[in-house]
Amino acid sequence: MEQISKVVLFTSSCLSIPTIDMLIQRQLLVAVVLVPTQTNNMQSEIGQLQAHCTSQNIQFSVWNNDDTLLAQLDDWQVSMALSCFNAGTQSQTIIDFFHGNAYGIYPAKLSDYQGTDPLYWQIREHQDNLLLTVYRLSCEHPLQFSLQQSIAIHPFDTYQSLAIRVASAIPQVLSIFFEQFDNLHWQSDTDIEQIKVATALNYDNLTLSFEQYSAVDLAAAARAGNPLYGGFILSGKFGDFNVLQASFVDQASFTEPAGTVLSIDKSQGLVVQTKQGSVALDIVSCQFGCISGYRFASLANITAGMQL
Repeated sequence: MEQISKVVLFTSSCLSIPTIDMLIQRQLLVAVVLVPTQTNNMQSEIGQLQAHCTSQNIQFSVWNNDDTLLAQLDDWQVSMALSCFNAGTQSQTIIDFFHGNAYGIYPAKLSDYQGTDPLYWQIREHQDNLLLTVYRLSCEHPLQFSLQQSIAIHPFDTYQSLAIRVASAIPQVLSIFFEQFDNLHWQSDTDIEQIKVATALNYDNLTLSFEQYSAVDLAAAARAGNPLYGGFILSGKFGDFNVLQASFVDQASFTEPAGTVLSIDKSQGLVVQTKQGSVALDIVSCQFGCISGYRFASLANITAGMQL
């Protein structure tokens, strides 16, 4: 167990705090290295993580360049690297420092959703469970993985609710990892030829339309983007506005064109025809504030029969 006696954790998010606390409780954690991203709340993440580590007498550093970090790793005399909620690019130079003793925890099958934000895409694409996977860090394929634990994705899960449950599950998976470390069976990812790359999120792929997406798709996209990406964006005659919650409406089929407002009332709210099925825009964020679809329709003078 000598090789796991001094651990450094690489992360880009405060969602790793439950993992930090578990490693501290086991007296394994020496340092936390924050891997910067381009997100708007990066300074907030740095501040919160640094404050948490300082309060626990844990070393904290921001990864700016390999040479500086290599010197710090040598000074800390760490023997194992763990990575979770890490949105940054891996460096083979840093991985090689640990001589094969660097591991990541990935919230999907290794061949699925490689790239940007696998949690978002798994909700948006209607997945009903995800696999927390422990694997060896490497910049080369095929990757090797060991433990996997399934986590159900609830039909009401938002990005935030799922991320919190994943954050709570990672310490449990790592506890099993440590206990079984000497007897773990490592497998190569055999699906390398079928790697599914997750598209980077931007204005274009967060902007959806009633003509191109079904009611079920739009409801899932709202959950996937809530709250981190503002749900999804609708753009039209009323300008851009965000839909943070949407619901499939189970009712008789309509023949109106996609984008037609079918009904507006207090119980179902603002109901619109889509490519397939109708959807209620439950909560929107717009120039009037964050309000219900019913109130948005009232304030924007939207009436049944109009095109959004």
